[in-house]
Amino acid sequence: MSTAELSNEARMMARHFGAITRAIRIHDVGNRAVSRLIAWCVRDLNVLFRDNPEAKVEIDALGVLVVNGTPLRLRREARTQLVPLSQMMREVGFGGFRLTGEVAPDQLLALFRVLTLVPKGSDRLVSQRALDELGGNVFQLLAPRVLVSGAGGGPGAAVRLAAAETLQAYIRAVLAVQQARDEGTFLRIPPTLFRAAQGLADLADGDLRMHMALTSLKEDLDYETRHPVHSMIFAMALGSRIGLPRTLLVELGIAALSCASLPDEAGADEIFATTLAMLATSRLSLARARRMLAVFEHRGGVDRTGPPYVPMEAQPHLFGRICAIAVAFDQLTTTGGNRPGLLADEALARMAEETTVRFDGELLRLFAGVVGRYPLGSALELDNGAIVVVVHTPSDAALANRPLVRIVRDERGATVAHGALLDLSEPGCPRSVVGAVDAASLGIDARRALFG
Repeated sequence: MSTAELSNEARMMARHFGAITRAIRIHDVGNRAVSRLIAWCVRDLNVLFRDNPEAKVEIDALGVLVVNGTPLRLRREARTQLVPLSQMMREVGFGGFRLTGEVAPDQLLALFRVLTLVPKGSDRLVSQRALDELGGNVFQLLAPRVLVSGAGGGPGAAVRLAAAETLQAYIRAVLAVQQARDEGTFLRIPPTLFRAAQGLADLADGDLRMHMALTSLKEDLDYETRHPVHSMIFAMALGSRIGLPRTLLVELGIAALSCASLPDEAGADEIFATTLAMLATSRLSLARARRMLAVFEHRGGVDRTGPPYVPMEAQPHLFGRICAIAVAFDQLTTTGGNRPGLLADEALARMAEETTVRFDGELLRLFAGVVGRYPLGSALELDNGAIVVVVHTPSDAALANRPLVRIVRDERGATVAHGALLDLSEPGCPRSVVGAVDAASLGIDARRALFG
C-alpha cells in the first residue's frame, strides 16, 4: 500500500471513529444512528482487510494511527477526530487497540460498549475481559505507553504519553534556538524555529501535562538555550489553559522566545530598538505585530511603570502579559546567571507579591493552576522521611498537595533504582507531603523518574 493510500485510509478511519465517539456521547450505544455509523466504519475497514489480508491497524490512546506498522502523521483536522476516542481509552486503562482482520458490526459495537460501561480507572486486563465477554475478542487491547519507566495503568494514566515524540519536539526546539543564537539574532524567525514552535504547540494543544513535563529537562543545557525554550513552553501552557487556538499558541510561543532572548539589563531604548528591528525584518502582519507588542510590553508591567515606560491607559496586550509570567517564572526556577533557582511554590509566591504592578493577577492564578503546587518532576519529602518525585499533578485543586509520586529514596535514606508509584490522593493513604526539596542538592536525578 502506497503512502498516499495509507494517508487516505488514515483520514477515513479517523473520521469514522471520531463520528462514532461523538455519537455515543450523545446517544446510547445501541442507538440507530450509532449502529449506522458503526456499519459504515466496518464496511470500509473490511475493504482494507480484503485488499490487504496481512494488514494490521492500531489506534493508541494518544491518537496515533498505525497501519501495517507505519505510524501515520495526520493533519490537524484528522487528528482532532481521534481526541475524544483517545481520552475515553485512557480513562478505562488501555493504551489503544489492534485489529488484524475483518470485523463484524457487533464486534465493533462491543468495543464502544466497553468504553462506556467499564468504570474509569480500570486496569487494561479488566477491560479486555469485559470486551471478550461482549464478543469483541477480535480487538487486542494494547498496554499503555508511559513516560515513566515501569508505570502501569490506574492512577498513572494522566502521565501516559509518547515519550519519544515528546522528547523529539523538545530537542528540535533546543537545536533551533541554538542555531538562532549561533546566527546572532532572534529577530527573523527561521523556518526551523517556527516548525519547532509548531511541535511544542501540538503538545500544548493535546495533553498539557505531557507538554509541561518538558520543563523538567534543565540540567544538561546552558541557561541561554533552555531559558527561551522553557519560556515558550510555559507561555503556550497558559495560552492553552485560556483556550487559545493552536495558531495563536505558535505565535505566543515565538513571542515568549523573543522576550526571553533579551538581556536581563535591557532598558527602554534597547527594547524599543529591538521592536523596530523586528518590524524592519519583514512585512508587518498581525502575527508579527503581536510578537512585537509582547517584546515591547512584557517588562512594562500591568501598571506600565517598568521599561519601556509607555504612558497609555490601555492594559498591555494579552501576549505581553502572558510572556511576562512565563519568562519570569522560568528565570526564578532555573539556576543560572549567577543565581540559584527557586522551587516552583517559592517562585509563584514571590510573583504573587507583584500582582497589580508587574503581573496580571488573574493570569497568574490560572498559571499557578497549570503548573500545580508541585509540578511534574518536583522532588518532595514525605512525612516518613522518604524522597519522591512527582509524576502526576492532580487536576482537582483540592488535591494539589497529594500528587502521584515515585519513590526515589526510602525512609532509611537508601536510593531506590525503580521505586514504586504512590498515589497520595488515594483514600486511606497514610503518607503526606512535608514540602518540596532541591533534587540536585540531594544528588537525585528527578528526570530519570519521569523519563525512565
